[in-house]
Amino acid sequence: MAKSRGKLRIGMTEAGRVILRGTGFVVLASFVVPSFGVLSILVAVCLVAIGVGLVFRPRIQIDGNLPDRVIAGQTTHLTYVLKNIGRFSAYSVSTRFHGLPPVTEQVGEAPAVSRLEPGETAEITVAIRPKRRGIYRIGSPACESSFPFNLFRIGTVRREQEMLLVLPAFSWMQVPFQYVSRHVNTSNLRPAGRVGSSPEYIGSRPFVSGDSPRRIDVRAWARLAAPATKEYDDDLDDYAAFVLDTRVPQGHRKSKSAEIEELEAAVSLCASVAYTIHRECLIDVLLAGPDLHEFGALPKTARLERIHEVLAGVQPSKDYDVHRIGPLLEDRLPEISEIMFIVLHWDDTYRRLVEWAERAGCHLTVVVIGEPNAGTLAEDWAGDIRFVSAQDILAGRVEQL
Repeated sequence: MAKSRGKLRIGMTEAGRVILRGTGFVVLASFVVPSFGVLSILVAVCLVAIGVGLVFRPRIQIDGNLPDRVIAGQTTHLTYVLKNIGRFSAYSVSTRFHGLPPVTEQVGEAPAVSRLEPGETAEITVAIRPKRRGIYRIGSPACESSFPFNLFRIGTVRREQEMLLVLPAFSWMQVPFQYVSRHVNTSNLRPAGRVGSSPEYIGSRPFVSGDSPRRIDVRAWARLAAPATKEYDDDLDDYAAFVLDTRVPQGHRKSKSAEIEELEAAVSLCASVAYTIHRECLIDVLLAGPDLHEFGALPKTARLERIHEVLAGVQPSKDYDVHRIGPLLEDRLPEISEIMFIVLHWDDTYRRLVEWAERAGCHLTVVVIGEPNAGTLAEDWAGDIRFVSAQDILAGRVEQL
């Protein structure tokens, strides 16, 4: 992107604030003792600083872009190239973001360029830290100059905005998956992400009714004078699915940053588990609340990125029941070997989904965000349920499920 013109912006430096406060004290003191001379000097200094700053304000072209994605809680360094396209030299040039979303902050100040001659370029680095996952619109950085007295920052800022995708925080952890492969149908799009380019050929056998004509082995048919079909080892990969509960009761308490702690912890845990297992198995399905996301047509290397993108935009859902989300998942269960339920509220909806997955032969991992209620769970389902504190997840203290 190239930024050269935009809206004029005038701000104050820390020294300028001190001078402004001093001017106010002098005005108050003038009611007691004569101080017109001091007041005139202070006002003259401010007027000269603004006037000269406006005349010599930098006309800078900024080249640089936001990254495709960043991770919540991590500092990201952005590099920009400044080029002076004006007729005068630019002094004390600095770059900063204005109007960042409340959940994103600039870390420190970018080092100022003391002097930039006409046509000269300089490279600077600006650090930002997003605090929460999501998709945000961020304006371009402003290029400002504090010349001549370091009292005011005068520059231009563009109104154009860019999209910043902030992924949920994630880390590697130990998960209790068994990684047991199951038979899959190789005639659909699901093998797109399988390890290797095709199923492994293991031999031929006599053709029987129901075999796909696409698998007829022409060479074996010619040699044996009888139809033969090719056999492949289809049990090469382990297919996994995630079921994420996004129901949040109306009026639920939110943090100061307007985030729902339990939901953010559930999303972060789902991102961490996906990051941990994506090399060992194929993540085929993510059921986030009432929304089903399928990744069967994506290559294996692209699935983790897509999952994290989906998790970055997960929002709280209104109440839903098993009749709404059950049919979305039920048809896929016979081909899923590993399935993880990350639940905010254990109730009949998720208990029935878990029972369907259990009857389909899936290996189950059920995680509840919150404190255990053993009596209720014993009546609902006799399987193993793990309880994890939302505070521990968000603080990065959960290394094993």
